Order: sequence, then structure tokens, then C-alpha cells
Amino acid sequence: MTVVPITGVGSLGVIKDIAPHKLPMEAWSDGQNVRFLDDNAVRMLGQTQVFSTPSIVPGFLMNVPSPASSFWFYFSLTAAYVYDAGVHTLMTRSVGGAYTASAYRQWNGCLLAGVPIFNNGVDVPQYWSALSVGTRLANLPNWTSTLRAKVIRAFGPFLVALNLNDNGTLLPQSIQWSHPADPGTIPTSWDYTDATKDARRTHLTDVKGGEIHDALLLQDILVIYKAASTHTLRYIGGVNVMSPSLLRLSGVLAPRCVCVINAGTQHFVVSQEDALIHSGSSSVLYPWSQKNRRYVFNDLDTTNYVNAFCYNDPDFNEACFAYPSSGQTYPNKEIFYNYRTGQQGFRDFDGTTADTGDFTDTTGTQWNSLSGSWDSQTSQWSVASRRRLLYGAPALTKIFAKNVGYAFGASTPTVFLERTGLMLQKDGVQYTNRKLLKRIWPKYRGSALLYVRLGAQEETDGVVTWQARKLYDPAQKYLDFEAPGRLPAVRFELEGNAPGQLEGYDLEFEPLSGPGP
Repeated sequence: MTVVPITGVGSLGVIKDIAPHKLPMEAWSDGQNVRFLDDNAVRMLGQTQVFSTPSIVPGFLMNVPSPASSFWFYFSLTAAYVYDAGVHTLMTRSVGGAYTASAYRQWNGCLLAGVPIFNNGVDVPQYWSALSVGTRLANLPNWTSTLRAKVIRAFGPFLVALNLNDNGTLLPQSIQWSHPADPGTIPTSWDYTDATKDARRTHLTDVKGGEIHDALLLQDILVIYKAASTHTLRYIGGVNVMSPSLLRLSGVLAPRCVCVINAGTQHFVVSQEDALIHSGSSSVLYPWSQKNRRYVFNDLDTTNYVNAFCYNDPDFNEACFAYPSSGQTYPNKEIFYNYRTGQQGFRDFDGTTADTGDFTDTTGTQWNSLSGSWDSQTSQWSVASRRRLLYGAPALTKIFAKNVGYAFGASTPTVFLERTGLMLQKDGVQYTNRKLLKRIWPKYRGSALLYVRLGAQEETDGVVTWQARKLYDPAQKYLDFEAPGRLPAVRFELEGNAPGQLEGYDLEFEPLSGPGP
């Protein structure tokens, strides 16, 4: 008998683009709803509904902080509400009628020195003149009535409008910024022809770069993303006020497919052909390369990819790309990448928008409701009254807090890790002859039920023959199987809305006759 220990099962995460037999033993060839922490594989935390039932479908969500409260705005295609202190309040403009957005992805927002600005590209941009639920949103004053912009962002004291429609004339490569506003106020002018003002209009002239999709602040620059190029905008003062510059010839997949990560020092971007991380310079990291890039782009729906979006999960230092898989309209899954440690994996996800802000959770888990030992708990300590990641799920008309509990709303998710094509190694020798897997020792902690399957395949591209799954009994420490073949396979499945943590496993096998591949 030969026993091979496999450790560090959380060190690499899930890698789908490389053939399993070429992966290190500690990597996973498939998995869902498992996070990788401290070299362990941990059952993914779930989500719970907050704010009771929204008054409208929450297609776009944005937090607005204030010294006295933390307001949560949410928008449908035609209306706006805010949640504060247990109450949902209608905030749709009193003058101008219902909004006329045709897709949730059209909404975007920003804070200009604390003043909330909301925009959808088809209506006049909205602003909130007083941080009070007694004041509704209103059309942005001093805005040119015939001008529309697909995106509006704050840049210092300026508002910057991008991808313009000027009285019916489409200017998809144009940007226009306002005259600077005093703190706590809105711009007094957008007139770029007035020499006494600092408002200007300019054009990003790389025609092959396509139209402008989005823009986000990155330290002291505004990074502008077109379909196939990326530009920066810097404040220089003087006559020109701002200076645009081409950064690279790759852009962004669709609006919202970029987010700020790592305490505001980097952007995570999903482009037309890859995912990348940058700090506003030519230096770029490609986190999906040779790991999951090919899988994600093959899995992405070819029509509804425009509904995909990126967001930062600061609780776990994860850059997330939520996307609709083939046949889906809105995101139904996400790939997450830990930008501190490098691991990545996949999670079920049913939202169209996400934001982080202060939120007091009054439904926290009590000590006496926990199951298992203290060591088996994988939740974060004391998450009440702190910044939380919330997301809107329009299909359910619900707003969820992520990373809470283990249930995924009202459902129990499928949680598994799988590794096929194992080239078992010991003392530097690869065991590629036929073998009979006899026993597995999972190193597992937690109260979720752990089911294990062993299997094997004869060729690297062959079909895995799986044995019937068995329930792991921690008191017994091991499970016995009979799985013959050249390349072993193992699958772990967790059931029940409870914690579970895999720290490694040992495989025992005996050689069988027959040459290796």
C-alpha cells in the first residue's frame, strides 16, 4: 500500500483552463461555492435578505453615507426609492415624471463632495439636494436640457459626462466636464463655450477604440474605458483644464465591467478578451490567464454579456465578475479572485447590482444557535453595525447582504470541490501505472455533512468512472473505496447550511498490473 498526502488544498483554488493531469496535486479542476482561506477550502458564506421587501424591483443599488445615517438608494427602470431607519421612501422626481430607462445596467451614480448624482443616459441626470428622505430627487440644475450622457462621474470638484447625445447627435467618443463646484454644491455651468468657465468638451479620437463604456476614479486620475482602449484624464489647470491620454489598446467588455479594488489603489477590469488589474500605468497583471480565462469567456452568454458587472468584495479581498452563463439573461454566477493571495473560484450569484456601505444588521447569529466547535466556525467575528456588501436581486424583488450565514437566500446551494486527472506523486516519483484507490482520509472540520466520491480514468482525456458517494464519519476518520484506473479522481460535496472546512486529504492505493501512459 502507498499513501500520498495532499495538503495546501486552498493554496491554488479552481483552475479550469489547464488539463487536470497537468495541475499540481493541491489544485482543483472544478468547484462551486467554496472559498479558499489560509490554504484551506472553506464552504462559501451565503446571503440573507435585508430591508424587508423593496417597494420596487431593485435593479440598481447605491449607498449614500451621511453623518447622521446611511441611505440605501435603489432604482427600477422607472422609479427610485431610498431605505433608511426601517422605512422605504419614494424618491422619484416630483417634476418630470417617471424615469425611462430600458435596462438596469443604464443606471450609474457618484458622489460629488457628498452630493449624490444619479444618471441613466436617457433622462436628465438626477441629484439629491438635501440628505433627507423628505426631499425627492430632482433634475440636475444648470445642465443643458438637450444633452444626455451614458455615464457621469465625479472627478475632484468636477462632474464628467461621457458618451454624449447632444440634441440627437450621438457623440460616443466625447467627454464633457462641468465648471468646478464648491464643496457641498453642484456645478454652476456646463457651458464649454464660455471662456470665463472651466467647463470643456473634448474627444477621444482613437476611432477603433469604439464607444466609451465607463470611467472610474483611480487615485488622482479618472480612467476612461472604451470598448477597445483605455484612456486617462488628468487635471492640469490652465486653458485646457484637463488632459486626456491613451493608456493601452484594450478596453472593457461592457458598462460596469470594472471596479476599484485594494483600498482604491487598483482597477479590476474585464476586457473583451481577458481580465486585468492595473494601477493606472503600463504595468498589468492578468489574474485569469492560464487559469480560468478561456472557461469564463466560453461560458459567458454571447448576447446578454452586457448585463455582466464587476464589484469588489472587501470583506475577503475578492474582485468579483458576476455574469450570465449561456442561456441566461442576468448574472447567475460569478468568478472571484483574491487579489491578496491569488486564489480564484466560482460562486452562485443572482444579482444585477452591488455596493458596499454602512449597514446595521439586527439579525446576527447568536452564540447559542451555533453548531459545531469554535474551531469549526468560519464566519467573521462581529459583523453587526459595520460596512457590508449588499446586492439587488430583481428577479426576486429582494436586497441581500452577502457573506451572511450559509443559506443562499431561501435556497441551499450546491457546494463541491472536484479534482480529476490526479498524477499522484511521492518522493519525486509519478505513479502513472494502473492503481486501485482503496482509502481516503479527509482532514475535515465542520458541521455540514461531507460526502466523498472516489473515481479514476484510464487516459488523460478519458471519462472518469465514479464510485458511489459515501458520507464521511469524523469518528471513523477514513472511507474505503475500490476505484481502479491510472488517474485517480476525488470529489467532496457539502450538504446543509452549516460550516465546513477541508484542510487536506490522504489517498491510499495499491499498484495494479499494466504499464503507465
